[in-house]
Amino acid sequence: MKEKSTEELLLKIEELESRLAESEQLVEAIKAGEVDAFAVNMNSHAEVYTLQSGDYAYRVLIEKFGEGALNLTEEGLIVYTNTYFFELINQSYEDVVGTFLTDFIHPGSKEKFNELFALALDGGSKGEINLCVNDKIIPVYISLTSLQPKLATVGVIVTDLSEKKKNEEIILKYQTDLELKNLELLQTNSELSSFTYIASHDLQEPLRKIQTFLNRILDKEYDNFSAKAKDYFQRVTGASERMQNMITALLNYSRVNNSQVVRMPTDLNMIIEEVKDNLHELIEENNVTIKTSALPTLNAVPLQLNQLFTNIITNSIKYKKNGVDPIIEIKAEMIPASEIQIPESFMADEYWKIKICDNGIGFDQQYADKIFELFQRLHGRTEYEGTGIGLAICKKIVQNHHGFIEALGQAGIGSTLNIYIPSNQQ
Repeated sequence: MKEKSTEELLLKIEELESRLAESEQLVEAIKAGEVDAFAVNMNSHAEVYTLQSGDYAYRVLIEKFGEGALNLTEEGLIVYTNTYFFELINQSYEDVVGTFLTDFIHPGSKEKFNELFALALDGGSKGEINLCVNDKIIPVYISLTSLQPKLATVGVIVTDLSEKKKNEEIILKYQTDLELKNLELLQTNSELSSFTYIASHDLQEPLRKIQTFLNRILDKEYDNFSAKAKDYFQRVTGASERMQNMITALLNYSRVNNSQVVRMPTDLNMIIEEVKDNLHELIEENNVTIKTSALPTLNAVPLQLNQLFTNIITNSIKYKKNGVDPIIEIKAEMIPASEIQIPESFMADEYWKIKICDNGIGFDQQYADKIFELFQRLHGRTEYEGTGIGLAICKKIVQNHHGFIEALGQAGIGSTLNIYIPSNQQ
């Protein structure tokens, strides 16, 4: 083998030193994150290698980040910003980098930012401030973290709170409106309490006097009246009695007050027996059959449940079919909430379903909600007596027990009332 000359060896050494220097520079550039790819000359042609390092992925992530990301010097100078931040404040990259972040902070937030920045130099801090660019205020949440000792900078993540603040304003407005509505409701309740007093005293007293004088006139002068006068007096007497019944019914409705009662274990079987005893004459007169299965014991107000079943049974007897003896069936079962369509305001896991069926005249299902409203009647007063308040009282009693009531009916066949009361209500 022919030995290489000294000159050739020196050239070879110089070439190797040059390539070593290039490699060292490339390694330093890779470490510093200055390149994402590099080329290597192999066999007289270049081969390109792309970096897929963690640093590169991190830089891509920050750039695509859905929040602002900045690097600040210890003096607060912006040395880096991702696209999100300079688009958030509607500025160009060149107008942001090289400026102080305080240039974009609202005067009212600068003191707070300086406090957060001072804390961040020793570790980290978080808080809400307002940015201000071209008179536009942008509420943001900033998280600051010192990047020392690797870098003498502070990393800042900026979260836009504009939408959040907008929603908070809407919620605050709703809360304010709700408070006003509550005040109006309190005033209405106060007015209703005043009405109750007026109905129980001021209205009934003159009505009693009217009825008293009507009765005296009828006792002493009735035989002297013409047929037309007698008819007029009977109409006036009937109207005064209806008014008395209506006032009494309104008082009963207003007295069903959930805040003034005490609940206790209440056996529905005993309640039904009490109601049957109280309505004995009415039941006998109409040849009514009441069938009951085993009923539960509820944590309830006994007096209100007595009134509830009294109104329902009386209603079934009142709306019986001509020539047909009334049959009323009452039964109960425990059912999970998943099996019923529960109003949003009721959220129990299980309910006692108390079902009361009758074979009366029934009603058209389209009027199912109407029958629970005050003074609502599906039939004329000449056909059936009543004030139109009985089922409204029933609905209120059931609501007092955190339950709800529904009506099902078929005209000419009968009706069903389903009462749902939470099994675990306190």
